[in-house]
Amino acid sequence: MGLFGLFGGNKSNPEDSIPQNDAERWTVGVYALWSEYCGGSYKYFGGYEKNRSNASMVRGVLNRDWVVSGKESLLDMVDYILKEENREAGEEEKRAFDYGCAGNMLARGYIGGYLTKEELMAESAKVAKAIRAHYNSWQEYAQQYITGVGMESGVADKQEKFREIYERLVAIPNGPYTVKWDTPL
Repeated sequence: MGLFGLFGGNKSNPEDSIPQNDAERWTVGVYALWSEYCGGSYKYFGGYEKNRSNASMVRGVLNRDWVVSGKESLLDMVDYILKEENREAGEEEKRAFDYGCAGNMLARGYIGGYLTKEELMAESAKVAKAIRAHYNSWQEYAQQYITGVGMESGVADKQEKFREIYERLVAIPNGPYTVKWDTPL
């Protein structure tokens, strides 16, 4: 038994962390700005490689920031964010940011071991449906996301940083915003 087997873990498989097709890359585009802002990468689900250390880190963030401690509370929080009746007057401008948070939470739930990849993709399709009901392109979504950043406590003064990240990501060949907007999920 190897050292990893002794402690109940194993080496992570790179394919577990990296989107493998356009549908998976589309879901990563939903929160790519946040992943890059937080020091992660648009190249990974939830911004980080799926490994034991990152699983612990994202579970802590989900619990601290969203009171999410498992699959049920994760899915409940995402459903809450997606429900229009839970949006208060004046929050329409923050909708794209909220949807990005929902997608990011799902991906981090995957990294943290709360969801399988199949569950991640099924739930992400619900987020995509909500996003596509309000926005017609990556550019429109990203502009509204950045507007929402300006309404979010803790990052309200970071809109320019998010604009810079968007401009950098748009310029990357095969980057997150090169996936067709209407990619089937």
